[in-house]
Amino acid sequence: MRENVIKEKLQKIFYECDKHIVRIESASKKMSFFMPLIEDKYINLTEDEIAHIDQFLFRFSKLQDAMGQKLFRTTLLYLNEDIEGKPFIDILNIMEKLNLLKSTYIWRELRDDRNKLAHNYEDEPEEMSATINILFEKKELLIEIYLHIKSYLEDSFKSVGSNQKGMPQ
Repeated sequence: MRENVIKEKLQKIFYECDKHIVRIESASKKMSFFMPLIEDKYINLTEDEIAHIDQFLFRFSKLQDAMGQKLFRTTLLYLNEDIEGKPFIDILNIMEKLNLLKSTYIWRELRDDRNKLAHNYEDEPEEMSATINILFEKKELLIEIYLHIKSYLEDSFKSVGSNQKGMPQ
């Protein structure tokens, strides 16, 4: 019973993350016409271009949050890992140990890159341009991490029927 509840929760997380990816891809396709940014380009962005950037950054952040706050922990619960009271770095280490993350460093770097947005302000166009460029370049990495975990879990869902304990092999 518990397994089915967790599996349903994972399906909802997949739906949420997939929706963010569709929006990220749409925004990044529109952004590709004016990327990469430099200071002058950034200063002269049109309202539509700003809207595309805003959509991209919002969905990038939402996808990263959904993965870090929901997907990772729920994945480990599904896999019967003991995560009760563990700090996030331990969650990342377990994900890496299980080969669900290539490295905790990559995830932390993605997080640090995104956090630069909070410390850059509209009146710092050179730094904002650089940060947006970095996130734009790393969107595929973020999506790749998600798709790897999703694929692993979907494969394990299929194998549940062939396992006596009902857990992934």
